[in-house]
Amino acid sequence: MSAPEPDKITIQHCLVSFKETPVEADRSKDDAQALAAQILERAQGGEDFNALVREFSDDPSPEDHPQPGTYHMLNNDVEGLDFGQVISDLNGRAAEKEEELKKAIDGGSLELEAAQAQMEAFVAELQAEAEKMQSTTPHPRAAMVPGFGDVGFGLAEGEVGLASFDEEKSPFGWHVIKRLA
Repeated sequence: MSAPEPDKITIQHCLVSFKETPVEADRSKDDAQALAAQILERAQGGEDFNALVREFSDDPSPEDHPQPGTYHMLNNDVEGLDFGQVISDLNGRAAEKEEELKKAIDGGSLELEAAQAQMEAFVAELQAEAEKMQSTTPHPRAAMVPGFGDVGFGLAEGEVGLASFDEEKSPFGWHVIKRLA
């Protein structure tokens, strides 16, 4: 019998995608599969995973992030603040700001162009906040592609595995995944 899965994990991944995926990377499916196998072998051989992610991942990450491609995940049926709730909160704040600006326009104290500029600036701030929180706030396992969680939750700390491309379980390509915690 296998050990029970943890409630929360931290993983780092390198996405290797190809032309026919939603990411639309500039490589063929066969080339992506071969590259993913090479990255997996190099990672399992102890090569610096941060460097591999920076060089090969098709999942964008801030250049200054100390561990690019990092996600914290909550397992199924585990409660706690998650990234979905963060996004919901940010969307609520955007809706409140939009309503505030509409009232200012209707009341004649703000021109439409000025309101649009204020809203664009506010949305940019919210997007920056979301980007910052994405790498520190857990994602519910159900919100991620199934292959991501299936492999990630099955790894021991420090272990590296592969979520192979599958149209349903891993539609973005191959994920080389290292469990950090």
